[in-house]
Amino acid sequence: MAALFLVGMLGLYAAAFAFGRTAADRLYDRLLASAGRSIAETLVVTNAGFDVDIPYSAFETLGAAPEDRVFYRVFDDAGDTVTGYGDLPLSPVAPRASAYRPDATFFTADYRGEPVRFVTVGRKLASVDAPSNLRPVWVEVGQTRRAHSALVHELVLRSLFPIAFMTIVGLLIMWFGVGHALRPLARIGDELSTRAPTDLHPISAPVPSEVVPLVSAIDGFMERLRLNIHTLRSFVGEAAHQLRTPLAAIRAQAQVADRADAKDLGRSLDAVERNAAKLTRLVNQMLSDATMSHRSDTLASERFDVIDVVRETVHEMTAFREDGTCDLTIAIDDAPAQGDPLMLAEALRNVVDNAWVHGGGEAELGLRLEGETYLIDVADRGRGISDPMKEASFERFVQGAQPRGGAGLGLAIARRAVTSHGGTIALLDRPGGGLIVRIGIPALVQEA
Repeated sequence: MAALFLVGMLGLYAAAFAFGRTAADRLYDRLLASAGRSIAETLVVTNAGFDVDIPYSAFETLGAAPEDRVFYRVFDDAGDTVTGYGDLPLSPVAPRASAYRPDATFFTADYRGEPVRFVTVGRKLASVDAPSNLRPVWVEVGQTRRAHSALVHELVLRSLFPIAFMTIVGLLIMWFGVGHALRPLARIGDELSTRAPTDLHPISAPVPSEVVPLVSAIDGFMERLRLNIHTLRSFVGEAAHQLRTPLAAIRAQAQVADRADAKDLGRSLDAVERNAAKLTRLVNQMLSDATMSHRSDTLASERFDVIDVVRETVHEMTAFREDGTCDLTIAIDDAPAQGDPLMLAEALRNVVDNAWVHGGGEAELGLRLEGETYLIDVADRGRGISDPMKEASFERFVQGAQPRGGAGLGLAIARRAVTSHGGTIALLDRPGGGLIVRIGIPALVQEA
């Protein structure tokens, strides 16, 4: 800002210099023209040629600048000098009879080693023997530029002092204003620097109304950060609790097996296998939840076919699990959509895995188009979920009335994946018993 002020000062100085020079030019040009016309008014035609009586008043005004020198010349249309300095330079528009101009013509030329400002004034005079015969004659007056330059510098200096004064005042006001305006930010910085890392409460430092949007944005960010940290702590605590239980069971069964006979050893190993399977499913769900959190933050949107995602997911799950079956029914030929196919596949894995756990290893999956939404129904014949628990089932680590080896993460993972695509997920009672998980994915509208 200070640099802009200084540049503006230089610009004002240049403008003041141009104005001062223009004003001085107009003043001295008028004085030169007045002197030239005064001399021209005294010209008289005689039989011998011209009679010139230079009036004192013609140079009186020019004499106000004693440091300058004045030159003059009177010449006719042939270019012959009647009186005055015969070596004065002619105007670039050379006066002649065929180009007579009564107006004053100004020009600047070097004469006797310094710049001189000249004016040429023309006049037509009647001859003595032939009054109708008008003869043109010109008067040329020149003056050096010393007083002119002094006047220009005086005008510029007189205007420069107010400009410099206002610039300095403006810089001081700017320095004070910016410092005063940024002082609330310093208070905010002081408050934040003294806080503990876990203190994410709103900023309490008083700020002016202009800084309120910034403070509100910081407070909102800290509130979101506090909620994320709280969620992360809750997740870590619940995950540790969920992991501790099957690990403790495995350890206990291993100790029992160490002291058991051959008959009891088989039962202990079966218990170890069940708890290991539960632990494996829990770890897989936690990894799936972490993957979903990362991909939802960096959602890579692309065009994909929902049918391909459904078929590949079902094929992979049934290929690696011999005790799980999934009847697949697809009622459409293609299903273009926009989003992240990996997130949708992860949601389907968790929903189908839940259906297997609660439905005895059997599930049914159907895909159809309804309006502009693809509906994916995953159905099982389990005990279902009561109406009061349906909404709560989408929260992390919330399980049904009879948990079956899960951690309560499957539906939470599926909801995050579906909502990131602008879709919906709902839990419905299946006629005849069981549960239907209905996923709605917006269809990609085809352009005509």
